Amino acid sequence: MQSPLKTLDSLDQTNAYQLSNYADNPKTRTCLDILGSQQGIHIQERFEPISFGFPTPNVFRVYSADHLGDQIEMQQLFKCKEKSTDCDRCCLGPKIRPFEMFVDNFGCSDYQFNKNQQFQSSDQTIFKFKREYQCTCCCCNRPRLEVYYVENGQNKQLGYIIDPIYCCQIGCNIFDSDNQLRYMIEASTCQSYFWCRCPCSIECNQINFDIKLPTGEVVASMLKQVKTCCNTDSFSICDNISVMFPQKATKEDKALILAAAIMIEFMYFEKPRSRSTQ
Repeated sequence: MQSPLKTLDSLDQTNAYQLSNYADNPKTRTCLDILGSQQGIHIQERFEPISFGFPTPNVFRVYSADHLGDQIEMQQLFKCKEKSTDCDRCCLGPKIRPFEMFVDNFGCSDYQFNKNQQFQSSDQTIFKFKREYQCTCCCCNRPRLEVYYVENGQNKQLGYIIDPIYCCQIGCNIFDSDNQLRYMIEASTCQSYFWCRCPCSIECNQINFDIKLPTGEVVASMLKQVKTCCNTDSFSICDNISVMFPQKATKEDKALILAAAIMIEFMYFEKPRSRSTQ
């Protein structure tokens, strides 16, 4: 039973009790809860300074978004930092190389960023994405990204992402921890980006994805914007992905969709680079 609130016996007041449902303290909300309250997210790629001539790890920043491609006052939620070896990045392509991705709290609650913890898990790590090396052959042994929730010392597997084999599409399948297919994210390769892309056109450098239920019903959308050479707005000068979550998606589903967006970036859009700046 909760402790009673202060009362004045002289006024003959009935003791009141503060129920937990009404004691809504924002500081008790986890980052997973905050992600679950978002309508969408905007993932923007960032580059780390080059290190000893080796390709640098991928860095992504995740912002809150309420419309496809729109951001809410640039409210940053997470920073995603790849952990992989220099040898893997130099010798193995992005579709097959093993890596871990640490998703750190960067703004959804009190947070002081420690640059010394860029390459390792810390107390601020919310999710961990892990992909092992896979010797893939056609439909056998397809690439798989496992998703773990590690906030506050937890180590709970939320599910995993599989890159299936397609004919005229790209995308991935999202499974929960019970091995149940939750969503499919797919895009047709008949879009102009794949055939007649103009390097100066924003429209020609966009790829539209559908987020589907296992039945095939489209319930949300995702937009990949590849950077262009003739535009200076923040939406086109660097690669980014905008995601609108399905209305009935749980907070765990939204974490899996975030992981799936990053998986798609690795599988289909990462390019070798020899120089980078953050």
